Amino acid sequence: MLKNDIPVIKLRWATLALTIILLAAGVASFVIFGGFNLGVDFESGLSQRIQIAPTGLEITYDGDLDTVLSISANALTVEQRGEGGVATKTLRFGDHPTSGDLATALDGIEGISVRVVDGSLKSDDLISGYGFPATLGEKAVGLNFRTSGSTSIEEFRSALSDLGNVRVQTVGDSGSRTFQIRLGIKEGSSQASLEAEVAEALSATFGKDGFVILQSDYIGPKFSATLVSSSILAISVALALILVYVWIRFRFAFAVSAIVALIHDVLMMLTFISLLRLEFSSITVAALLTIIGYSLNNAIVIFDRIRENSALNANMGLKANIDRSVTQSLSRTLMSSLTTMLAILPLAIFASGDIQLFAIKMTIGLVSGAYSSNLLAPALLYWISKAQKNIRIEDKG
Repeated sequence: MLKNDIPVIKLRWATLALTIILLAAGVASFVIFGGFNLGVDFESGLSQRIQIAPTGLEITYDGDLDTVLSISANALTVEQRGEGGVATKTLRFGDHPTSGDLATALDGIEGISVRVVDGSLKSDDLISGYGFPATLGEKAVGLNFRTSGSTSIEEFRSALSDLGNVRVQTVGDSGSRTFQIRLGIKEGSSQASLEAEVAEALSATFGKDGFVILQSDYIGPKFSATLVSSSILAISVALALILVYVWIRFRFAFAVSAIVALIHDVLMMLTFISLLRLEFSSITVAALLTIIGYSLNNAIVIFDRIRENSALNANMGLKANIDRSVTQSLSRTLMSSLTTMLAILPLAIFASGDIQLFAIKMTIGLVSGAYSSNLLAPALLYWISKAQKNIRIEDKG
């Protein structure tokens, strides 16, 4: 327990100034960068994850059976269906360690022909990309393998430069030779036409079968617009319900203070997302809704203590009451934030993809929530309560 109360109300102008500065920085970055770094679910277009990897084998089939080739973590499987039933042939990488060994085993299946491009590649490096499981036929299906080497993001970006509005980023370390691209929708384009443009551009630089599409997602303009409106509605409804709840449980000044503080937390997270150029996606909406609930809990803990102290000491002034209540609640509100942060920080540092982004945004939200619930919300409560008191005095006069 602190010996002296924290001068929350005395610090209110510094709190307001810091808030305005940070939010102004967010607005400036939003204008300078031309908006948020939107994820594919909020920005219509094509998103693909592509790995540069050479073709080791090309497989064709000239039989009458429905023949499907699939790749798992440790085996390649050929499934054939016909009037006589289903026959499955599993080629485990441990038993066939090289691409040449796989080719020999595949050639032993009736109707299948294999052209060996490179028979020295490791079977464990076989990649299952977009389009697998693949149905075999007269058109050759290529099998790609991870190899050592590096491809710079500049080289990859240069290969797609003629497509116009393309954004490229590296996925994983440089040795993985994996990239994420986003291609904006063009007038009259479709998913198939955009995928064909990307494949043609990459083929000119890396060869027709020198890359693998690991993932391909397409979001149309109507769906992305619906998702944006739905996200705004979800956050607005959450804030409205919280306003009603706090108003009923406490009183109007508490409700408005809590809502403004929660809006602050939303705007502050958006500020740092814009400043740090983090991706704004459906993960962001989930983080925002989570932080709204988390910050509200801390604010209610402090408001409860303010109400209790008012009942215990009616002669205590509002300023002293708020300072005392925040000080008494500080260990609880900070410890809840710190323990949650300790669980999230490892994900923010060591994880990758959407999990890492969610953890980073939650960390930002936890810091912002601790700041708003302990400093901003009590300061707002003081201002609003004083304003209401002055209004009542004027009414009596």
